[in-house]
Amino acid sequence: MAMLVAACSSNREAPVNPNVQSGTVAVDGGSLYYESLGKGAPVILIHGGFGDRRMWDPQFEPLSQAFRVIRYDHRGFGKSAAATQDYSPVADLVKLMDHLELKRANLVGNSMGGTIALDFALLQPGRTGAVVVVASAAGGYPTPEEDVKGVDQVMRTAREKGPAAAVPLWLQHPMVSVAMSHAAAGPLVRTMVADNQKMFVADHWPQERMSPPAFERIAGLNANVLFIVGDRDVASVRAGAEASAARIKKAKVVTIKDADHLPHMEKPAEVNKVLVEYISLNGC
Repeated sequence: MAMLVAACSSNREAPVNPNVQSGTVAVDGGSLYYESLGKGAPVILIHGGFGDRRMWDPQFEPLSQAFRVIRYDHRGFGKSAAATQDYSPVADLVKLMDHLELKRANLVGNSMGGTIALDFALLQPGRTGAVVVVASAAGGYPTPEEDVKGVDQVMRTAREKGPAAAVPLWLQHPMVSVAMSHAAAGPLVRTMVADNQKMFVADHWPQERMSPPAFERIAGLNANVLFIVGDRDVASVRAGAEASAARIKKAKVVTIKDADHLPHMEKPAEVNKVLVEYISLNGC
């Protein structure tokens, strides 16, 4: 196993717990930065497109009281090197688990991270424990055209006017209307989006290329899957979670009140309680 190095910090990050182990792992054509804390059953936190591993600040230390918690940055996000070619985020996660000598792990993913978690469960069933999907659906769920246009506008603005011009548009998205007015979540989301603005013009995103896509395959998924949605998230996200859960034999949906696309940041105590109880009962 590669030597672990001390975590770095800046004034934009939470103070470093001296017990945190951190390092990088080589992946095909790149590297990933990760952090690990705690002992017990492994829980890997997979971030979404509104930030990086820091979106799990409200979970990282609290969950480490019950589990070994690992969080990492996708290629090009946070402290991970930018992708130079198309790649498989599932293969990246396998490399991370191998590096940490984990045979199986429980997965918790937000937004695109939730989609990756389901992709992993389909492609690596023997290495998957419980799966928790936060504010997301299985890949290939038919997203309404209006929602697609909203994201396309952000990306088009970034290409035409530069990534910085896209930041306020991303922060005005209806998915994060609650987050941006939240005393703790709002400033962190703003910082993460600004820090990761280069991803608006990135050539390679963390997207698993599956044919047929996960939404058409998940009826055969045998994992324990929990979907967490905010009642104030956009309708298509909530519908996608419900539709995905309906296709999975061992799945259920929990709704967090007064939360949007980032319920784990807005209602951390409530979400953490759900995570500990679900993973303890259903995980590896």
